[in-house]
Amino acid sequence: MTNFWTLFRQMWTQKRKFIYLVFLINIFAVVFLSGYFLLFKNWNGLANLPSKNLGQFWRNNFVYVTLYIDFAFCAITCWQNEKINLSQTWHLAASDERKTYLANIFSSLLACGYFFLLQEIVNSLLLIPSCVDDRFAKSFIYFCLYQIKTVPFVEITSNRMLAFHWLFIILIILIIYFFVSFANFSSRVITDFLPFKSTVWARLLIIAILVIVAAYCGMIFMSKLQGFVDKSPNLQATDPIWLDDLCLFIVSLVFGILNLVFVKKYLEPKID
Repeated sequence: MTNFWTLFRQMWTQKRKFIYLVFLINIFAVVFLSGYFLLFKNWNGLANLPSKNLGQFWRNNFVYVTLYIDFAFCAITCWQNEKINLSQTWHLAASDERKTYLANIFSSLLACGYFFLLQEIVNSLLLIPSCVDDRFAKSFIYFCLYQIKTVPFVEITSNRMLAFHWLFIILIILIIYFFVSFANFSSRVITDFLPFKSTVWARLLIIAILVIVAAYCGMIFMSKLQGFVDKSPNLQATDPIWLDDLCLFIVSLVFGILNLVFVKKYLEPKID
């Protein structure tokens, strides 16, 4: 049987092409925005923060541009995941369907990490005019992924807190992947038991209901993200990031187990 790492490498090779494609789009967006604001001298930028030149503009706005592109890349990898999950070609491999599913998810997770690293290299170049010495560190600081010092010898982010912030981002991505698969699998399973043949509208309705419920729950949870972006230790004392990580881990574990059940009991027999 094909082992997990063989499947992982093959899927990573396929997804790597999309990384460079979206990265080129990211570069084009940077060049376009730079040219636009240089031409029109509209230094308010995307975040409406006061800027006097292109260096300050990117210092105030590169995080927002990065996040927009990240959301688009995450959507693309979600589409790739579901395409592979239902692909006859990938499932012809002599392997457990659960291995194929996990290799699919974790190869996309690696793709997100690699894409984010490429973005931060570009962001460090954008910060050359305003942060020459520590521009690479600055590009991570704005995402709370690097140790921060607001005053000399006073660290707001410890090594342990830093690890929890990285884990938080990983878990958020995993939950998105697991939920999209859950919506796809569960809608197919439910429509299989319906007495009529035209099930497209029923699938769309089920997915819409699941998305609405998830969006409502997500808004409740995302309101707690202030504890992630706020650098004050007082807020971390009342809403620790490790507690958010624990909640995310439990939710992702539940969705992951459900998806593995769907893949093994329902998806695999239909593919065979």
